[in-house]
Amino acid sequence: MMIKYTITLIWYEKKLWGIFLLYTSALLLLLLATTSPLYAQDLRQIRGTVVDQKQQAVENASVKVKEGTTGISTDINGSFTIQVPKNRNTLVITKVGYLKTEVQINNKNELQIVLNSANIDIDEIVVVGYGTQKKETVVGAVTQTSGKVLERAGGVASVGAALTGNVPGVVTTASTGMPGEEDPRIVIRGRSTWNNTDPLTMVDGVERPLSSVDISSIETVSVLKDATATAVYGVRGANGVILITTKRGKEGKASVRGTVNNIIKTVSQLPGKMDSYDAMMLRNRVIENELALSPNSWVSYQPQDLINKYRFPANLEERERYVNTNWAEELFKKHAFSQNSNLNIAGGTNFVKYFASADYLYEGDMFRENDNNRGYKPGYGFNRLNMRSNLDFQLTPTTKFSANLAGSHGRRKSPWGGGNDYSYWIAAYTVPPDVIYPRYSDGTWGFYKPDSQVGINSAQALATSGVELTTTSKITSDFILEQDLKMFVDGLKVRGSISLDNTFVEAGRGVNDLYNNVQSKWIDPETGLAVYGQNIDGSRFDFVEGINWAQQSGAVNNGMTYRRLFYQLQLDYATRIANDHNITAMGLFNRNQYATGSMQPFYREDWVFRTTYNYKGKYMLDYSGAYTGSEKFARGYRFGFFNSGGIGWLLSEENFMKNISFIDMLKLRASYGDIGDDNVNGRYLYLTQWSYGGQSHMGTVGEAPERSTYTWYRENELGNPNVRWEKVRKFNFGTDFSFFKGIISGQVNVFSDKRTDVLITGNNRAIPDYFGVAAPAANLGIVTNKGYEVELKVNKAINQNWRLWADMNFTHAKDK
Repeated sequence: MMIKYTITLIWYEKKLWGIFLLYTSALLLLLLATTSPLYAQDLRQIRGTVVDQKQQAVENASVKVKEGTTGISTDINGSFTIQVPKNRNTLVITKVGYLKTEVQINNKNELQIVLNSANIDIDEIVVVGYGTQKKETVVGAVTQTSGKVLERAGGVASVGAALTGNVPGVVTTASTGMPGEEDPRIVIRGRSTWNNTDPLTMVDGVERPLSSVDISSIETVSVLKDATATAVYGVRGANGVILITTKRGKEGKASVRGTVNNIIKTVSQLPGKMDSYDAMMLRNRVIENELALSPNSWVSYQPQDLINKYRFPANLEERERYVNTNWAEELFKKHAFSQNSNLNIAGGTNFVKYFASADYLYEGDMFRENDNNRGYKPGYGFNRLNMRSNLDFQLTPTTKFSANLAGSHGRRKSPWGGGNDYSYWIAAYTVPPDVIYPRYSDGTWGFYKPDSQVGINSAQALATSGVELTTTSKITSDFILEQDLKMFVDGLKVRGSISLDNTFVEAGRGVNDLYNNVQSKWIDPETGLAVYGQNIDGSRFDFVEGINWAQQSGAVNNGMTYRRLFYQLQLDYATRIANDHNITAMGLFNRNQYATGSMQPFYREDWVFRTTYNYKGKYMLDYSGAYTGSEKFARGYRFGFFNSGGIGWLLSEENFMKNISFIDMLKLRASYGDIGDDNVNGRYLYLTQWSYGGQSHMGTVGEAPERSTYTWYRENELGNPNVRWEKVRKFNFGTDFSFFKGIISGQVNVFSDKRTDVLITGNNRAIPDYFGVAAPAANLGIVTNKGYEVELKVNKAINQNWRLWADMNFTHAKDK
């Protein structure tokens, strides 16, 4: 029984297990039979591409099923593939900088979706140090404007003047305003050193002055302000960097554009002074009120009839006797004319693209021109012709060769000696109206006999100042070869360039009329007698004003002749991993060699790198730096490593922000790093300089005592072998925003700079006189500079023909 029972139990268990397996298998088959057809029937595959209004691919656009959970991002080509349930018929496409778009699928399996711009420039390509980035991934304090915006400035031909008010953080100070010298001084985010504060200016990647390019040839201007943006420039980035990119040709028919700007200039403000009549009436009133205190002042009281002659002379004789000179009207015109004409052509084929431009500038002057009867016309003026040609040759599908050629020829007219003498304008500020008559009817010039130190006749000083013509010719050239190495590594590119710049200046051409006396006269208002300044000439005869100026042929100004050689090799790499992780890397080497006149060339060398990473365009990291060498310092200090890091968060792309409809874009960013500056005054500060000359007396007897055969050598200037670059530790926190579909946009930045090792020259150090020689320069200074920037833009399309826009910015910086 026992054995039977056991066998029966085993059979029973096997039967139960078999029944369970059979039931389970049937259930699974049923599920497969019912669910597999369900999935096959309820999902369909949709392919498509997302482009902008210019038919350019839009990457990282979000494509989601409406009222569903399925979503994907477009790749670098704007393409996507998504599984859509059959009971869903709408896709929602979103991308920062574009309007939210909903597309009906209907019976289509492939879609081409066009996103319309939301008036946000987040997808704009921003020029940064040694490269470009999309604005949405930039974590540094970089502000970019375009040549079109600068052209709107109107009335200015200087790039620096056009930047005024267009870029937050850029502070400009007007210069003399003379024709040919209208470039302002530029400071970025205030002064953080008492040495040179000029920013580094780069034109097409080469250090060049702003005056080397005209506004009509500019594509973009980028201003780099914080550590992340400027670290790649090593010891030249501490004062900020201005990057100018010139226009280039595009494939298509030739496009010809011409502009002519006629500008009327007027004086913004002149000193307000009383005329002779009002001044004398005021003096009489003071005498009346103070007569009890100063009874003797009554002798200076002027009769009303006499005072009236200063304002209401009866004839020419009274006008010249009772002087009432309005020096502002005598010296300056009510307005002056300038003209700027430009003609450019752009176009190209799939082999060559071209851009060529010619720009002519004429600047008139506010000074009046007085006939001097000497056969020449004095005064100021400036004429300049700029030429530019940018060529791009597509040698192979992966090889491009570019050549940038530019030239400038300018001639500045000024009084002999450069025209910077204050005597040409000082009368408008300091000379009383009743002492000097500018020029009498008989051709003599006025002066004040009782006291010649009272003032200068500026009209005479300018009229007989001669003429000097200064001609400046500039030639710049860039040759660039770019090679795409995707046949070896996808995303790898190499770029090499060489640049040659030359500037020639001729000065001293014109009319030298210095030290040739003029006949001057003063009429005593009390007696009416004329007193002449020149009675006899050098030979004791009556003075006769002659024409004694000399024609000068001019010569090369060797101190202004300039030359530069710059060459660079750059390697770029960009890749995307799993469609979400975007990585770029850059490394380059360059060397700069430049000199003025006959001096030994300056040398600078840079080894630069930059790496960036972003995840889905939402989270950004940036790390960059430069190992830079400068021959301004001793061997132990010639090379330095400067680096910076930055982070960014595109907050508006987070899911919890999607339901806030009025926010188009909101990004937070921060950066921190160390930057250097070798733009200090002086070159061989680390060397002790010696001078020699003279011999010792070997005896004390005799008219000409014997001297030693040995020459004296002495320390003339002490060197400091520890002199090094100034260092700036920069911190920046900023936010970029856009609201109401791009109607309101802008940015806010808060910054703090601490500059250490600021160079103090020997004559500014507190060293006692008994030290015996001027103290050496030393890095002893500390300067802190803190502040903030606010930029606000309004852009509203009223209809197809009208648009309302406004750009406002404010910068506050305080140094200590």
